[in-house]
Amino acid sequence: MNLFRKYFCLFITLTLMFTMIACGTDNPNPNNDSGNGFDDLFVGDYGKPGLYEKDGTPHQQPTPNQVTGKTINVLDHGAVPNDENVDNTAAFKRAENSAEPGDEIYVPNGTYYFKSYAATAGSYYSHIYLHEGVNLRGESEENTILVSNFNPTLNEKNSTSVITTLSSNVVISNLTVTSLTSDNDLPDPNSSNTNSNVFTAPKYGITVDNDEPIEIVSNVLIKNVTIEKFIRMGVRIASSRDVVVDSCTFQKAVDLGGGGAGYGVTIQGRGNGINDTDSTLDPVFNVVKNSRFIGDYLRHGVIIQYYGHNNLIEGNYFENILLDSIDLHGEDEYSNEICNNTIINTRAGAGIGVGNSGATHDGSGPNNFFHDNIIDGGARGIDVILGSHKTILYKNTIKNLTKDNTIAITLSDAHHTRIIENTIENITGKNSIAIKITYSFYPLNPAAGIPDGYKIKGNTFKNIVNGVYVETRTDNFVFKDNTFTTFSGYDLKEDKDKFVLPSITDEVIEKHGTFVLPTDNNFITTEAKNVVQTQKNMKFKCSVSEPEYNRMIYAKFDLTTEITPVVKKVYLTFAAKSKDGKINMNFYGSTNYLDWTEDTITWNNSKLHNPIMARIMTEDGDYTAEHIRDFQIPIVGQEFKTYYLDITDYVMNLETKLFTLIICNNSIDEMYAEIYSSKQTAAGQTFGIILAQE
Repeated sequence: MNLFRKYFCLFITLTLMFTMIACGTDNPNPNNDSGNGFDDLFVGDYGKPGLYEKDGTPHQQPTPNQVTGKTINVLDHGAVPNDENVDNTAAFKRAENSAEPGDEIYVPNGTYYFKSYAATAGSYYSHIYLHEGVNLRGESEENTILVSNFNPTLNEKNSTSVITTLSSNVVISNLTVTSLTSDNDLPDPNSSNTNSNVFTAPKYGITVDNDEPIEIVSNVLIKNVTIEKFIRMGVRIASSRDVVVDSCTFQKAVDLGGGGAGYGVTIQGRGNGINDTDSTLDPVFNVVKNSRFIGDYLRHGVIIQYYGHNNLIEGNYFENILLDSIDLHGEDEYSNEICNNTIINTRAGAGIGVGNSGATHDGSGPNNFFHDNIIDGGARGIDVILGSHKTILYKNTIKNLTKDNTIAITLSDAHHTRIIENTIENITGKNSIAIKITYSFYPLNPAAGIPDGYKIKGNTFKNIVNGVYVETRTDNFVFKDNTFTTFSGYDLKEDKDKFVLPSITDEVIEKHGTFVLPTDNNFITTEAKNVVQTQKNMKFKCSVSEPEYNRMIYAKFDLTTEITPVVKKVYLTFAAKSKDGKINMNFYGSTNYLDWTEDTITWNNSKLHNPIMARIMTEDGDYTAEHIRDFQIPIVGQEFKTYYLDITDYVMNLETKLFTLIICNNSIDEMYAEIYSSKQTAAGQTFGIILAQE
C-alpha cells in the first residue's frame, strides 16, 4: 500500500508540473521576449508572411510555362526591324494569332517600332497582346528592343501598354521595352510635386491584369527584361497571382509626380477598400527578385497596395530612387516578405516605407516582414507610420545616413512593431536619431495614439549621434539587450513624463451639411515666382532663413446661391499635415480681390502679400483683406487630419457672398505644412466649405 501511495503521489506531482507548464504556454506574458521576438504575431489566416498559404503551409509556385510546340519568328509574319517608319503592330498580331498554347513568339535582335494598338483588352490599349499559354522571347535583352510610339493623346487619356496579358501561363523574356521619348524630355529628377506634360511614352511597360472575376490570372514570368520610358508603371501586376519578375531592370520613367507615376513594379488589388482576399482577384504569391531599379528617374521602385498579401520582394538592388524605394503604400497590404534587398541612397524618402500619407492611403496591414535588407545612405532608413501595426524589422542593416535631422527608423502609430537584431551604424548628421517613436493624434480618441506594444531587442548601434527616442508610451514596452558603441548623445531618451495628451476640440469633430467646393484654389511660392502650381497638395511654408521657400494659399468661394435662411453655421474644412512642428495659420478674406484663377495665379501676379515673405498685407492698391480667424494645427505627424473651422461670423456678415480666402503665417514661423486642394477626391479630405443648419 505504501508503495502504491508513493507512485500515486509522484504521478500527481508530475501531472501538476506539466499542467503548469502548459498553462504558461497558453497564456504568454505580453512582455515575454522568448524566441526571436515576433513569431507570436504569425497566427491566423495568412498570418505567416511571404509565400505561405492561408493555413501557414508553404506555397508551391507553378512551373513557368514551357515551350512544347513551335517557335514562331515575327519576321516570318512581316515584322521589319530597324525602320522607324514601319509599324510592327500588325505583324506581331499575326504571329500571335497563329500561335497555340505551348508555342512561343520569337523576336530576333533589332529595334522594332510600334504605332497602333493590336487590342483593347480590358481597358488597355496594347501594341502586343498575349494569349494564354503563348510565350514571347527576344534573342537578347540588350539588342531586342520594342519601341512604343502611340499617339500622345492616346497615352494621355487612356491606359496604354506595350505588352499586355490578361491570361495565365505566359513567359516574357530577353527584351527591352522603351518608347520614343527623348532623354531630354525626362522630368526634373528632384521634383515629386510636378507631373510631366510629356505623353510620348505609354502608361505602362508590361501589364498583367485580371478583368474576368470568374477566372484566375496566374503563372506569368517576366525575366531578363529592361523597361524604361513609361509614365506610370514599368510592370503593373493587378488582381493576379504567381506573377514573377526576375532579373529585370527598371529606369527612366517619364513622370515622377503624384497620382501613380514613376513606379518600377506595382502589385495590387482593384482599389481602395476592396478586399479580394480568397477570391479569383486576390493579389497574392507574386514575386519580384534579382532585379535592378536605377534612378534618378524612378519615384518608387516596388509598390504593394490594395490588400496585396503574401508576396515576396527578394534580392533586388535599388539605387538613387526619389522617394521610398520599397513602398507598402498604405492600402491595407499585409503579410508580405521583403528580404535581402540592397537599397542605396534613396534621395528624398525612406529606403523602405510602410504606410503612406497621400490620397486614400494611411496604414499598411499587419505582419509585413522586413529582414536582412541593407539600406546604405539616403534621406531616411525605414518609416513605419499611419496605423501600420505589427510590422517586423529583423536583422536589417541601416548605415551611412549623414544628413542633419535624419532618422534611421521612424515609428508613428505603429503599435506592436518589433525591431529585433538590426544593425544601425554611422548615423552622423546633426540631431540625427537611430529610432524615433512618436505619438500619433487620433482626433476623437487621443489616447489611442499612445505608442503601445513595441519590442526593441538585440539591436546594435554603432557610431550614432542619438539612439532611441520615445515621446511617450504605454507600459507594454520591451527595450533590452541592445548594444551601443560610440554615441555622442543619448542611448535611450523618454519624454513620457513631459508629454501632454491633446484634448478633443471642436475643430476636429466632423461637421455635416451642404458641401461647397471653391471655384478656384491654389498655392503660390517664391521658389517659382512665375510658375502656376498643379499639385493636389497645396504647400504652406514660411521661413526667414529660406526666403526662396515661402508659400501661401488662395481659395475663391461663391456662396451667393448657397446661403439660405436655413444655414446657421459655416465651416471651412481641409485636410492638413505638419511634419516639423505645430503650425500657426492665419485666415484672411477679401471681397474685392476676385480677378484671379487657379490656372493663372503665381507669386508675381497675385495680391495682398509681402513681396518677399508669405505674410498678408491687408491693403494692396485697390485690394483689401480682413482677418477672419487663426488656428494652430494641434499635432505633428505624417498623417493628413481633417479640420473644421467655424467662419460663420465672417461669411454671414458679408454683403456679397463671393470672396477670396487667403491662408498665411504672419508671424513668419519656421514651418512647413501641406493641405489638400479641391482636386483631392478622398472622402472627408477635400478643401471646401460646409453649410450646416445647426
